[in-house]
Amino acid sequence: MSNSKYSVLFMRDDRDVTRYRISPFWLKVFAFSQIFLLLCAAGGIYTGVRGVKRNVELRSENKSLEQRLVDAEVRLERLGNMEKILQSYDPAELQSLVSAGTGELEREKPQEIVDLNRIFTRVDTQLVSVENLQAKVTSRKMTVSFDLNNLQSARAVVGQAAIAFVKKDGSTQVAKTDTSDLSFQIQRFKRIQTSFIMPDGLEQKDMFGLRLEIKGKDGDVIFAETYPLYLILA
Repeated sequence: MSNSKYSVLFMRDDRDVTRYRISPFWLKVFAFSQIFLLLCAAGGIYTGVRGVKRNVELRSENKSLEQRLVDAEVRLERLGNMEKILQSYDPAELQSLVSAGTGELEREKPQEIVDLNRIFTRVDTQLVSVENLQAKVTSRKMTVSFDLNNLQSARAVVGQAAIAFVKKDGSTQVAKTDTSDLSFQIQRFKRIQTSFIMPDGLEQKDMFGLRLEIKGKDGDVIFAETYPLYLILA
């Protein structure tokens, strides 16, 4: 049976039956060649898609490099113009102008004295206590909330709270809050919450924390404490 072959018959109405005998070897060769061509086609498609994607990436990188080159040329041209301007002046005259300007700025700049005791001194008269103080910043809006407890159960406590920003340079700035949000008359406990807009020019990165002061009915401070922002920020 080693010499067995397949017979293929072709029949037409106007002709006799034609028979072809094909060896199984050639059938296998034909099948494998079709599979090989299919794999080559798939590989070609994959290579083509990958090449197109790489070409798009290279074009994007080239465009970015061209833009950076244009920006560098503009900066170089500006520096060249500045150099020409500086070369047209006498170095001694420039030095005297710079020295005069620096001295004038130093004379005009006031010396600010930061009172750290005023910023960080804690006041606690044991009339009220503050717990769970939290701050949340959304865009330019800040929301502050805290629990205010009356430690004198025999009588109600009436007063007003105030909030101030403590900057990293040691200066403070009072927050423009709604006084009705921070006024209170409590017998035991009250949850206080207020929202306000941060001042122009003040960014979160420039802040150290918040200073909370609570005044009683007579206007005296009964509680005050500074809270670092990284401890209270929600």
